[in-house]
Amino acid sequence: MTITVTTATTTPTAAATTTAATAAAATTATTTPVAAAVGARVQRAELHHVAVSGRTDWLLLRITDSDGVSGWGECSDAGPLTAVLRELRELAAWGQQAPDVGEFTRRTIAGAIEQAELDQAARRAGRPLRDVLAEAGASLGGAGAPAGAVPADSVELYADLNRAPGGRAPAEVAATALAAVRAGFRTVKLAPFDTPGGDRLGYLGLARVQAVREAVGDDVTILVDCHERLSLEDLTPLLEPFAELGIGWLEDGVGIDRPADLARLRGLTGLTLAGGGLAHRIEQVEAAAGLLDVLLPDVKHAGGPLAALALARATDARISPRNSSGPVATLHSAHLAAAIGAGPLAYAFGEVPWRAAVTGGREQIRDGRLILPAGPGLGGEPDLRHPEVVKVWSDVIDLRRTSC
Repeated sequence: MTITVTTATTTPTAAATTTAATAAAATTATTTPVAAAVGARVQRAELHHVAVSGRTDWLLLRITDSDGVSGWGECSDAGPLTAVLRELRELAAWGQQAPDVGEFTRRTIAGAIEQAELDQAARRAGRPLRDVLAEAGASLGGAGAPAGAVPADSVELYADLNRAPGGRAPAEVAATALAAVRAGFRTVKLAPFDTPGGDRLGYLGLARVQAVREAVGDDVTILVDCHERLSLEDLTPLLEPFAELGIGWLEDGVGIDRPADLARLRGLTGLTLAGGGLAHRIEQVEAAAGLLDVLLPDVKHAGGPLAALALARATDARISPRNSSGPVATLHSAHLAAAIGAGPLAYAFGEVPWRAAVTGGREQIRDGRLILPAGPGLGGEPDLRHPEVVKVWSDVIDLRRTSC
């Protein structure tokens, strides 16, 4: 599949193409080359580490071409930092994959590289990334924004409470949810089954959801992420109470890789079902056709924005990018959401107070919406002077050899 990236002007400049889950060729409207092939040259790569909390580290990847044009990606949650570094060092040394690094880690790193390549290509073309992705989506067909639609310059967010500090008692989760609402969010998501509870975990989770509903009132949408923590038998008694509480969706009650069980869940409830945050193959999405109401592709774990876009175009489900990530993946996810008319987009609420400072204030949120920064590519990038941003690796890699 080929997508076209046009420059902001008709003046010929150097050209860019990127290859990942789909192949992207960049040309002007008159087929004048915009750049030499991205992914077909050796580039300088750097990995920057940001220690966020006891459970979160952001891993931010920058590539820089010989002409000085850079692009940014993110591979947070790819696995242990040691494994990520091992894979990158192997790629730099031999252009091969480290044999002891798992496929999930490898795919997430490939996703960061594709993000960076797309950002770089859009910057070189002088265009916002969302416009490039909108053209890609139009070329693929399927669901989403109609061809020729102008991407929005802001994206609706929901507050993902899962990584916010504080306790997990029902009243404490409710207080975090209320703080998000007071900050302007109209939708909140909690993962009520993520802490131990033994054979009472289901009812403890339900108590958390009930406490949040009582705290935020009936006008706020509550999303419930099960993270597949409960068996279908344990989840079944909670379906009716969740419906009475008016939750907006039930996420990963059953994983997308279990279509038979997902069909059973679908037959048990009229709740909106969401999932597929770790999906990376079209076959996974096709097997869940008619079983999921909302698909949650992740620009990291799918293998990159084009891979996530391909998943989105393979389904009739509504698209809401999964994104419990740092600011770079958030911007990539927001550009994708804006490009195809998707949303709302997950936002890790309240994790650290200095998050926006990592991008030099370019991550702007107003009334529960992320304002996409103006400018080419992502429109923003990490502030490498921020004390929490630490470069942990740098070398030259051949981008032709980094596909997952």
